[in-house]
Amino acid sequence: MKFEKCYSLIVALFFVSGINAQTLTPTYANVDYVGNGNSKQMMDIYIPSNVTTAVPCIVHIHGGAFLGGSKGTSEQSSYKTYYNNGWVCVDINYRLSGDSIYPSQIYDCKTAIRFLKKNASLYKIDTNRIGLIGESAGGYLVSMVGTSWHNSSLEGLHLGSTGVTSKVAAVVDLFGPTNFLMMDGHEGIGCASANHNAANSPESMLLGCALPTCPELVENANPLAYINASTPPFYISCGDHDCLVAPYSSFIFDSALTAASRPHTYELVAGLGHGGSFWHTAAQETKYLNFFNQSFAATNIDDETKTGSVSPIKFSLGENYPNPFNPETVITYSVEEKSNVHIRVFGLLGEEVATLINEEKPTGNYTVRFNGSSLSSGVYICVMEAGSFLKSQKLVLMK
Repeated sequence: MKFEKCYSLIVALFFVSGINAQTLTPTYANVDYVGNGNSKQMMDIYIPSNVTTAVPCIVHIHGGAFLGGSKGTSEQSSYKTYYNNGWVCVDINYRLSGDSIYPSQIYDCKTAIRFLKKNASLYKIDTNRIGLIGESAGGYLVSMVGTSWHNSSLEGLHLGSTGVTSKVAAVVDLFGPTNFLMMDGHEGIGCASANHNAANSPESMLLGCALPTCPELVENANPLAYINASTPPFYISCGDHDCLVAPYSSFIFDSALTAASRPHTYELVAGLGHGGSFWHTAAQETKYLNFFNQSFAATNIDDETKTGSVSPIKFSLGENYPNPFNPETVITYSVEEKSNVHIRVFGLLGEEVATLINEEKPTGNYTVRFNGSSLSSGVYICVMEAGSFLKSQKLVLMK
């Protein structure tokens, strides 16, 4: 089977499977989480009718080889169990590789999480109990969101809501890839050799380069690269006969989480390939539900969205300091608790153009100058981080 035909099966797997008899209707359909009117940046939100207070929220991210798929066309069993348990469920669209290469997809998924946090009261969401679930390409995306929430260059702060983080409390990754350069040669039992390194593979098309020619970008797109002490609990599941996404991807994820002493469950299912109804049977969904319940009980997301929490930093641009500016502006900020402060400036494509501060600061008020004389006119994003707190501000350079 030709590679591209093989991967067309990934797209088909999620859209020909049977939907449960009960069909859910979104409480809020086609919610624009960016505000640009792009249909690929919208979500459906399902709120059980009896919900009156903040409850857990499960966000589903669809598969489709990064090339296809959309919200509402995957099996609703991907989130129906949680809906029936009285939880809010969200199904999102994101930009596909045919028109937007990496990291656009990561930007979109994280922007969707931030939107839900900022509008939590409207949608009855407990922001400390948000979980993710995704299959295949969606499994990869939930893994990237889960592990790299602390990396501001992948946050997409030029889109949508700011002032909160994209950190979530738990992640279910169903047969998603991890290190793209470690897929070939590790195919499942009984599988023919694949060629993910080809220029027309889904992973190469996602990154915009043949994988062997851009190893640094592959590493940037590897969820394992971002695992640290703040990585949330993971449930990872795959089949040992998977011929489309090497089971080795899940194995090395399990190994990396084990090495970092991060809580997780790893499940290798004998005799199963890629996709199919098994991963959303009642028995499997009960496993995921139990995992989410346990993770939510044990996890405390210490960020701006927690009731009663106060960020140790305040970040603002004073009106007396030019914005727009040419070529220099002054950024003022205050530290309410002794913190390691990291202030960086990014372009709209996520590239870092300047590091202004990266040091521990005691309580007090501060200023830092940003000189854009070497940069082109345009919009930039200044990001301040202190612990798990993140603030951002647009900077407009006009020459």
